[in-house]
Amino acid sequence: MMKTFFTPAPAGLNPEQLAARQERERHANNSIAILMSNGPAPSPEALAIMQRHVDGEISIEEAIELTDAMLLARYRPGGDSATSEPNPAR
Repeated sequence: MMKTFFTPAPAGLNPEQLAARQERERHANNSIAILMSNGPAPSPEALAIMQRHVDGEISIEEAIELTDAMLLARYRPGGDSATSEPNPAR
């Protein structure tokens, strides 16, 4: 059985909902495996965003936007400066 980074599916999903959730979870787990083959696991914040996608709360596009915003907030003080360098203190 493949390792998952996500919580189990909630009870009460119909077969179609469960299949869609399992597909989102499979894609998310594959993405994490690829990331970890070249570096560390995603941050807890990034995993929380991905969990929301796996649970069907947000689309993959929304998950990408939220992750981008999180990274900009973390590494670019002010979030809109194209010349800011990553903050090594974080």
